[in-house]
Amino acid sequence: MRKRRRGAVYVAIVAVVFAASVTPAFSQTAAEVNDAAAAKSGSTDEVSLLKRQVAEQHKQIEQLRSALARLEHRLDLNDHSPQLGSTEPANLGQVASFPPVLPTGRRSSDAADPTLNPEPSLAKASVPQEQMQGYTKKVDTMEKTVETLSKGVAGFKFSGDLRYRFDAIARSGNSSAGPQQNIRERYRLRFNVDKPISDQFDAHFQLGSGTFNNPLTFDTDFAGANNRGPLFITEFWGAYHPNKYVDLRAGKMPEVFADNSRFFFDDDLRLNGFQEIAKAPLEKNAVGLKSIDFRGGQYILTNPNVQVLPSASQCTTTTPPPASCAYLAAGFPPGGKVRDTNLFDQGIAFLGDINEAWSHQFTTDVQLWRNPNALQLASLTAGFPVLVNGYYGVQVSGGPPETGTATTTKGGTIFTAANFQVGRVAYRITHNGWKTSRQNVPVWLEFQASRNFGTSFARNAWMGTLSVGEVKKYGDVRFQYIYAYKDANSMIAQVTDDDLGTTTGVNIRTHLIRVDLGLNKFLEWDNKFFIQDPVRGSDPARNLFVTVPAGANTSYRLQSEFNVKF
Repeated sequence: MRKRRRGAVYVAIVAVVFAASVTPAFSQTAAEVNDAAAAKSGSTDEVSLLKRQVAEQHKQIEQLRSALARLEHRLDLNDHSPQLGSTEPANLGQVASFPPVLPTGRRSSDAADPTLNPEPSLAKASVPQEQMQGYTKKVDTMEKTVETLSKGVAGFKFSGDLRYRFDAIARSGNSSAGPQQNIRERYRLRFNVDKPISDQFDAHFQLGSGTFNNPLTFDTDFAGANNRGPLFITEFWGAYHPNKYVDLRAGKMPEVFADNSRFFFDDDLRLNGFQEIAKAPLEKNAVGLKSIDFRGGQYILTNPNVQVLPSASQCTTTTPPPASCAYLAAGFPPGGKVRDTNLFDQGIAFLGDINEAWSHQFTTDVQLWRNPNALQLASLTAGFPVLVNGYYGVQVSGGPPETGTATTTKGGTIFTAANFQVGRVAYRITHNGWKTSRQNVPVWLEFQASRNFGTSFARNAWMGTLSVGEVKKYGDVRFQYIYAYKDANSMIAQVTDDDLGTTTGVNIRTHLIRVDLGLNKFLEWDNKFFIQDPVRGSDPARNLFVTVPAGANTSYRLQSEFNVKF
């Protein structure tokens, strides 16, 4: 009885002091912050002013905690006081209605502290349940406000993630391909900063780990004889959105149709350029489509900075030959100019609801590549010094390691496909989820297919994905299965997923089994197992040579990782 009485009194103390004392004072302080921020708009003292005011709010909260600690101490001293309803003074029953006082931090005796000595005449007052609920809502609101103020300073928002991964790759050797073994620990760190500039403009940048010469990963290996890992500006952009239907961006960013599906673009790939998205709502229709997105992206992948290439004789008679002679091996004409390598991607996406439980999405786009051979040249010893090292003042040890798209000669610089004009379609259907005693279990099924119309053979790719469950809290489980097929001329290996096709990117068929477990709101444990086989072998009669030919033994890859989000 005494424990219940003491618990009820303590709840009443917290509710009354927080609601009647702290909330008005805190609200006033928050208003002062807003007024001060408005008054200081454009001033160089805005950040320092906000910091001082947030610090003052934290100071007042600490003072409130001190007062509550003194109240709890007084309750401990009264543990042996008479029960309510006895003939002795019922001091404990009086604390439910003592006057609201915000602690000031000054030291005083218990007798002089109004929060510890309520007026005897109010001893029998009680707090209605509705009023207690109101107090609780106000306290929750105050906590959310404090959390918001703590996360942002002068409008900046911060987020990020840290991933620690065990990564094992294994393949036994035979007459078609040699063995492969790489067992390592890796980490990935990303830190995001976002800043709304106005109602129509905002900016974003990200710092992250990674390597200089691999655009398909932010991972850094546990290697280098105790060397420190580098930190890069991995992405940045400015965005203009005059209304909710239009979004224009410029900078270094994910491709406009990137969907983290592992089919075409690697999820770590970031491209320099521009992209546009325009949304249009649709009238009610039989298939439940609600809106259509028009998307376009224009990206710049190289900057050769070569005015005129040398002649063929200069490249054969000069010792040493000019470095730019490497472009001749990639099919660029002697004495001509070297144009940038570009990607132009445009298409549409339809989004809609079939009913309250089911939704679906249909996407189609066309990717047009200009001068794609430069990407293959950048991966080779002869070409990466003129394409990768560029003019940044850093000498990189090699070019992008992910190759595999068919070339006209073994290890050559010219793709077998004359052009890469890739059409793609994708359809996803999603169920919102079935409720269990532990979690919500959404289910979605997706199918994607593409064809490279720039060649006549080995040009198709497709992938199917089944996903069950999601991870948002402790005990949540997600299961995923993927089957992917990518032929040797279907897409460019230097931009596609480097896990689904280890070291080769294309000319693969892969099974992926994935199981994720939530450990808490911010931490999950992900496990992925890949089974990879090559599709076709080299065919000299058709000028088709691949990195890992058919007949090579099956490759296996295991990734087990902890992801921390903040």
